[in-house]
Amino acid sequence: MHVEQPTEQQEARDQSDFDRSVNRDGKIVLEWLAGLAVVAALLMSIIALNNSSEEKTVTVASGGGAAATSATPSGKPSAVAPKVISLKVVPGGKVGPDGNKHDTFTKTEYAVKVGQKLDLKIDNTDEGEHSITSPQIGVNLVIKPGVHTYEIVVKEKGRFSWFCLIPCDEDTNGWAMQHAGYMAGFITVT
Repeated sequence: MHVEQPTEQQEARDQSDFDRSVNRDGKIVLEWLAGLAVVAALLMSIIALNNSSEEKTVTVASGGGAAATSATPSGKPSAVAPKVISLKVVPGGKVGPDGNKHDTFTKTEYAVKVGQKLDLKIDNTDEGEHSITSPQIGVNLVIKPGVHTYEIVVKEKGRFSWFCLIPCDEDTNGWAMQHAGYMAGFITVT
């Protein structure tokens, strides 16, 4: 019985076909794994927000419901008057260092005292929702289009970053969501 040995040309063609197949299948597997990682990260963020909001922060989103009362960590009403900040969400409202227009909140730094009610009166001029999300203190406000007031009461001192969790600034791959002064900022509690 005689078995023909493949030629160098055939071996090279077989190796090339194999390499293409591995590259194609490998990319598909990596894309699936990346998608699963994003979903897992979002689920962990939601769980962390739910767990931490019970311990550190009271958040109330309102558009006409009854107002929440401010309370100090001891549970007694706060003697500090509520702080009101008015701001807007503007799509493509601010030019970044890259020369592109980015979505923006017109005010991104909020300062309050521990237990003080912060009323954010927000005019979302965009057609879509945005958010003010700070997993550290359990804040996850969904900012609806139009003018609405949102309440935050933080029960601990610190400087806490926040960002828009809802994908936005799509023309620039969400750049504004990662940069303070655009769709991200800080809540400073003293």
